[in-house]
Amino acid sequence: MKANKQVHGQLVLVGGGHSHLAVLRSFGMRPLQGVQITLIAKELQAPYSGMLPGLIAGTYSFDECHVDLLRLASFAGARLIHGEVEGIDTAFKRVSILGRPAYRYDILSLDVGIAPWLDGIKGARQNAIAVKPISEFYPAWLTLLERCMRPQGPRKIAIIGGGAAGYEIALAMSRRILAEAQAKGITKNAFSFALFAGKSLLPALNPHARQLARQELARAGLLLIEHDIVHEITIEEVILASGRSMAFDVAVMCTEGKAAAWFGGAGLPLDENGFLAVQATLQSDNDPDVFASGDCAALIGNQRPKAGVFAVRQGPYLANNIRKRFDRRALAQYRPQRHFLMLLSNGRQSAMAVRGAFTLRGALMWRWKDRIDRRFIRRFQDLPSMPEDVSKMRCGGCGAKVGPSTLDNALARLALRNPREDAAIIDRGGPDLCIETVDFFRAFWPEPYLFGEIAAQHAIGDIYAMGGTPKWGQVLCTLPHAPSRLIEENLFQLMAGAHAALTAAGVDLIGGHSSEAEEMAVGFVISGTVPRNRILRKCGLKPGQNLILTRPLGTGLLLAAAMRRKATASAFSKVLAELRKPQAEASRILQDKGATGATDVTGFGLGGHLLEMLAESGLGAELEARSIPLFDTVLSLARSGIASSLLPENLALARSVASNLKAAELGVLFDPQTAGGLLAGIPDRNVDACLDELHAAGYRAAYIGRVIEHRSGPRIAVKGNLAMCGGR
Repeated sequence: MKANKQVHGQLVLVGGGHSHLAVLRSFGMRPLQGVQITLIAKELQAPYSGMLPGLIAGTYSFDECHVDLLRLASFAGARLIHGEVEGIDTAFKRVSILGRPAYRYDILSLDVGIAPWLDGIKGARQNAIAVKPISEFYPAWLTLLERCMRPQGPRKIAIIGGGAAGYEIALAMSRRILAEAQAKGITKNAFSFALFAGKSLLPALNPHARQLARQELARAGLLLIEHDIVHEITIEEVILASGRSMAFDVAVMCTEGKAAAWFGGAGLPLDENGFLAVQATLQSDNDPDVFASGDCAALIGNQRPKAGVFAVRQGPYLANNIRKRFDRRALAQYRPQRHFLMLLSNGRQSAMAVRGAFTLRGALMWRWKDRIDRRFIRRFQDLPSMPEDVSKMRCGGCGAKVGPSTLDNALARLALRNPREDAAIIDRGGPDLCIETVDFFRAFWPEPYLFGEIAAQHAIGDIYAMGGTPKWGQVLCTLPHAPSRLIEENLFQLMAGAHAALTAAGVDLIGGHSSEAEEMAVGFVISGTVPRNRILRKCGLKPGQNLILTRPLGTGLLLAAAMRRKATASAFSKVLAELRKPQAEASRILQDKGATGATDVTGFGLGGHLLEMLAESGLGAELEARSIPLFDTVLSLARSGIASSLLPENLALARSVASNLKAAELGVLFDPQTAGGLLAGIPDRNVDACLDELHAAGYRAAYIGRVIEHRSGPRIAVKGNLAMCGGR
């Protein structure tokens, strides 16, 4: 990931709309020097709306028409916050994020799109499926398609909206459903489709284009209802303003879009429809440090329809004007074209091209549209290769630990034994023991709040691994040099994330220390207590016990892949969500089900930490490779050569493992885990009940093998091969 040195400004981009895609690519190609860029996005995969009908029709796959914002943000050297903005305070230059502290900006840009106006039709919010946001609509569409193939339906589909979106989606849905039905032997006469177009179908197009559109709908067997506005949608009827009603099973909303509700409280000028009013420079009319573009913005005195073509054209202007604003130079004026080309899909690899009075339709128009759409999205998917020598990239988190043999050798030279427990044990007498642990590592994620939160969860994990209760904490952190206001903001965000995790765990933050350094890093000293008769130690394993792992493996691989822009947003977001979960309940369940020995799987990987436990207990283990749970894409990443920078040192321990695993799969067993799961030995009679409780509590836990007697040779024997569906 690129890093800007001597940061002096903060740019915050809210939303992953078409204009912001161009901005991020521009800053990746030519970095915005001295500026920290942050992208706040509700969804980490940005859809290209022009390809949505093709996605519904089955022409495109999901990945073909979405931009991975994790990769694009990394290319731009931007922090990425997976969150939903709910307000702006322009006086203090802060963005409010749902469930998180406000985030400071110097310059702000908004490209959050729009959603169908559901409140304009009675019952629509409760009884219809909205096309936007696409991230919510697409899973609902797949569910609807599957339901339509069942014997009991649904069979009657209503599409509400007479604009381009309603027209294209009605054709795509009807033709996809009928094609699937035919393949399954269901007669097409079983289905009916109706498009409720309101006052008129495609009112912005010329009369000839509208007539061709009506013909296309008739050819597809769609009933078109014009000149009658939808008044209400009940659970089984569409009721029109004329009093006429029609029965339906499913209604899909493709009506005019509305602006975000929180715009009204932002203190920024709005147009008569609630959209952000911007000048030709794309700046807010009363705040030159706030930009807006795409469908959420309205150009003062020069408004145009809500169409993606304008957002695409605005992108380069927006990027250049943001640069100029930071440099205090005069900004360029964006002038939208009076006429623009519309290419409307007919749902069967045919399209209609409309520009002013010009109209053509046919397969050639579809090929034209397909080429334009694919060329657009490839600009953000096929990014230039990273110039860095990836072999020299060093990982953060637990991937930045000193290797096991290096640590042992250094301590041996001091005549000190490497303590194998997860936390130091202090016995002051009485029923409880005091336990204390320390963790410190460099940033594995550029956004400080999430880094602080997960790092704190990681540190607390040592206490949970010993069956204890964390009670007190101190923090150490380093932050890169910057103006004091930016250091303050980064420190605040880092500590806010850490404080959220510590407070939720019942830990009092009682002290700490901060310092400047070349990069962001954080560490914690966590103290707690544990009843002496319930302490879990690494030496506590017993022959015949079953090994339970409470979290999938692969964080080191995924973090290394993210550094190289090889991780996908869909896989990575699931990992980050998993790492934020506390392990207090998992620790309690393991103890209640008879665990006698446990650890948390961190820097030395599953193989390294299990070997520590076995050596302390004088035992061995048999692992069932197919049962070991893995995060999504981990195996494919490992097989492609991605690995944590700590892995080579961890693999020195593999001489104590007997297996037929290939090198890449063996590497997964020794992959360094940040905030990894708990590993414990459970009596055989309690395994099923233990897993049931862990799953009910939300843990992706699995049985992975058993503890055996050890006489000679490797301590771990691995049977079979790893599989992405591992775990039970």
